[in-house]
Amino acid sequence: MSTRRLWLFLAVALPVLAALAADLPTVDLAYHLRAGEAILRTGAIPAVDTYTFTAAGDRWLDQNWGAQVILALVFRIAGWTGLAILRAALVGVAFASILVACRRLGVGDRTAALLTLGAFAVASFTLALRPQLFGIAIFAVILLLTTYRRDRPRLLWLAVPLIALWANIHGSFVLGIGLLGLVWLADLREPVRGASRHLPLAVALVSVVAATLNPAGLELWRYAVGIATSSTITSRITEWQPPDLRSGQGLVFYGSALVVAAILARRSRPTPWPALAMLAAFFLFAVLAVRGLAWWPLVAAVTLATLLARTSSVSLTGHPAAASQDGPIGDNAKPLARSEPRMFLRANLLIAAVLVLVGIGLLPVWRPLDPGLGTPVGLVGIAPPGITAKLRELATAGDRLFAPQPWGSWFEYAIPSTPVFVDSRIELFPPSVWDEYDAVVDGIDGWRDILARRDVTMIVAVEGIGRSPLAARLRSDSGWQEAYKDEDGSIFVRR
Repeated sequence: MSTRRLWLFLAVALPVLAALAADLPTVDLAYHLRAGEAILRTGAIPAVDTYTFTAAGDRWLDQNWGAQVILALVFRIAGWTGLAILRAALVGVAFASILVACRRLGVGDRTAALLTLGAFAVASFTLALRPQLFGIAIFAVILLLTTYRRDRPRLLWLAVPLIALWANIHGSFVLGIGLLGLVWLADLREPVRGASRHLPLAVALVSVVAATLNPAGLELWRYAVGIATSSTITSRITEWQPPDLRSGQGLVFYGSALVVAAILARRSRPTPWPALAMLAAFFLFAVLAVRGLAWWPLVAAVTLATLLARTSSVSLTGHPAAASQDGPIGDNAKPLARSEPRMFLRANLLIAAVLVLVGIGLLPVWRPLDPGLGTPVGLVGIAPPGITAKLRELATAGDRLFAPQPWGSWFEYAIPSTPVFVDSRIELFPPSVWDEYDAVVDGIDGWRDILARRDVTMIVAVEGIGRSPLAARLRSDSGWQEAYKDEDGSIFVRR
């Protein structure tokens, strides 16, 4: 294997390996699995909440139903190992698309690989297995399709069914339409030979119509906008808040922005305003919310590839129009032949083979089962094994469970007969419910009355979570008894 091919292999293999090595957070995944199984079993999309007792019977617009069905089908066929492979596959599709797009734009293989790996480093914080990951993969494929709009313009129309599918999977589908609009602005600046400069706009407008082909219809747009603008969500959910420079993800994001700025500053030519607009739009989204870290690096990598390409004429995310004096580029470009020592070729092949074997070894199928969770050891994250096992033993029909919100989805999946106070569907609960949740967690006056009024019979309390005094207060309250305790927290039952 040549060094050039090794770079291309590493650009996709390393993200895939990282996806296989990381655990599967249950904050969202757990309730999506439960909902997907219900859809497969009943043939109907959930319309009201049945998982909690604070929103029971309230309307639930389950916009993620498409992803839930896919997740549940994979789980039926291959269990937890299947879900781990699914995440690795989605990550592979996303970054393979970015790699191919960068190469089509004319940069060398090593540069394309470095841009792809850099994009992965920034986006890695957002690659948990949940509906958004499907959206990330689709977004990357649409980015790739935009690079074909000069020589094979019909391929761009594939974005329409992709966005129609995306709209039934995750609310981020609006970003795909916005991307097409920004590409159209680039084509207005520099006409595309052999294709209409208005092609991206036409595809975007048809995609708007296609996105309404979902069970919610036009209401889906209100839902997508409402999620992004809800003060309840933006004030409570970290990923809907600006990246913090004191966190790893904040440092990586702002560091990537500085790298992009440095590359733009070193250019001998002025950067075209459509490229600046593309970068600015997705940078702003990332500045406003951690969720934007999923999209910014993908756009930045492809835009930088456009700007770094050795061409005399190239438009934003468009196919190179002509080669520069540095040499030929494009689909038919071939690097100058350069012989490598046979030892290097064998070493490169060995590296690739080792990575493949490591990937196989990381598959959960080889791991023993965690007795508390019933999942392969080390695979599931944000799920307390001891507490889960004890709750399965203690919970009876009619119990109501108050638990930390990040664990809510896991408990309602692991112990489906016991409704919880709140879960990860933040938009489902009115502000009054969240005020009650805070009052109990913080031990504010009236917390006992809230638990009594809500008929809570079981409580999972975590020592020191947000400096919560709940566990200490329950131990001194004669109405509650500590039934279990481990390093994750305690279970209290009403006497």
